[in-house]
Amino acid sequence: MINCIIIDDDNVAANLLKHYVENTEGLSLLTNLSNAVEAANYIRKNQAAIDLIFLDIEMPEMSGIELLESFKELPPVILISSKEKYAAKAFEYKVLHYLVKPVEYGKFLKAIERVFMLFENEKGRQLDYIFVKENGVLCKINYTDIFYFEALGDYVKVKVKEKEYVVNSTMKNLEEKLKNNRQFMRVHRSFIINLTYLENFDAETAIVANKIIPIGNKYKPTLSARLNIL
Repeated sequence: MINCIIIDDDNVAANLLKHYVENTEGLSLLTNLSNAVEAANYIRKNQAAIDLIFLDIEMPEMSGIELLESFKELPPVILISSKEKYAAKAFEYKVLHYLVKPVEYGKFLKAIERVFMLFENEKGRQLDYIFVKENGVLCKINYTDIFYFEALGDYVKVKVKEKEYVVNSTMKNLEEKLKNNRQFMRVHRSFIINLTYLENFDAETAIVANKIIPIGNKYKPTLSARLNIL
């Protein structure tokens, strides 16, 4: 599932895009924002959960181009405008596609096909690391260094060797990102563990890096099936 946000102060255009997203299989709408300043704050807090941004160019306070310039790196962006004249400038920012209002569904689908192709290619190049934000700086963490992930309300703790990070994410979003990585497995509604560091387990708990972790009933059969048990 590709998680999208819409940033557009034009309610008619935004609602049309919302309709397209909600009726296109494989897309999920996280939020619909009408102000670029508010959107910039939302992106900084939730960037790990965002896969695709629909971004209008002509907005008050901060334009779509200015928002692009305010970030060193963003998820894939599809720019939207009522004028074709911005197209050339838009592609200077390496956006994925450019749509002119009123957006027709056929052209919307053409843009989305490019998104699907991009994500399929990314799946083919399995990354062995993630980035997490600490004190405003993105830090690279190799998957091999992660012991487990633990849910903390609206946040997730990432436990690595001799350190831990707390990031703004959900276990559902994290599980989706790790679904193709068999190194990790969810064993409880609040825990995803690195099976490499699983020391032992019984019917109720597992020991990972000296941490006692509960095993949820719904996850027990899958855990037993995944492990090489004699």
